[in-house]
Amino acid sequence: MTVPRPKILSLDDNQLLNSMRQKVLAMAGFDCDVADTAEQAFAMARASRYDALLLDYYLPGTNGIEVAQNMKPLQPKTPIILVTGEELYERSDAVHDYLVKGEGPQALIAKLHSAVSPATVNPKAKHAVAH
Repeated sequence: MTVPRPKILSLDDNQLLNSMRQKVLAMAGFDCDVADTAEQAFAMARASRYDALLLDYYLPGTNGIEVAQNMKPLQPKTPIILVTGEELYERSDAVHDYLVKGEGPQALIAKLHSAVSPATVNPKAKHAVAH
């Protein structure tokens, strides 16, 4: 039986960056859904369970910390990684980890592997592996 791939939701208003992130994560063994707006990400989070969320900090009309705080009730056990173009001094308990975009794909993959432990992987996926 194949091991299920961790399911990631990436929110970034830069569609090219989202597309590249989706491809990199697929090659690293993750399934990655992408959202271009906070509204789209909320709809996806209501419809599906994710093993980790990647949220851009700078978003039209909001920011990643606000999205993370509003996302927690929808995905309470899902770790959130805030992705930003520069070092942030604003922090939130809703955010599991932070990543500066210039750190590259290896840093992103390492942070996801750290965040997506066997205890956090989608319970439906764990059940499928156990049987």
